[in-house]
Amino acid sequence: MKKIFLILLTVYFGFSTNINAQVQQVEWEILYGGVVIPTKDVGSLGITLGTEVRFNLYDGKISTGMEFSLSGFYREYNVFNDYYGNIEYTNVGTHFLSFQGLCDYNFKPRNKIVPFAGFGLGFVASTYDDNPDGFFISPSIRVGCEFYKFLRTTLDFRLMKYGFNYFSLRLGFVIGGRNKKV
Repeated sequence: MKKIFLILLTVYFGFSTNINAQVQQVEWEILYGGVVIPTKDVGSLGITLGTEVRFNLYDGKISTGMEFSLSGFYREYNVFNDYYGNIEYTNVGTHFLSFQGLCDYNFKPRNKIVPFAGFGLGFVASTYDDNPDGFFISPSIRVGCEFYKFLRTTLDFRLMKYGFNYFSLRLGFVIGGRNKKV
């Protein structure tokens, strides 16, 4: 029993006394919400909700992680009515469920205001009112700023199938990722 205790104590102190690690390794954006701006056939603005978990590497300069999000908006289509020859407009509801891998570069990781830029790649399940359900791969690029290690704003662009590309501007709350007391 004493040997197991000594081994566990040695492992604990070995991991806890890493002088080079100044930033906590894991940060979690518990919940973010924002507005979705479609790039084509805009019928209305949409909403997005989600969560992210990121792992800080190289003293907080690079963050890799995963994102899970729900997004939705309406698109307005021009529909030609052959019988009367008139143009009609219709709104099409579009909803996305996405799971992405992310990588961000934090420009000043030890400051109170941390600008960042990054990219993501992941899988998206989608539903449309006028098309069958789809499942596809979607890349994204993003920029943003983290304020005081607990508030994060992000602007990202998602490249979607069928021309359903969109921008999203969102605000999220973060726990973890703060500077350690050394």
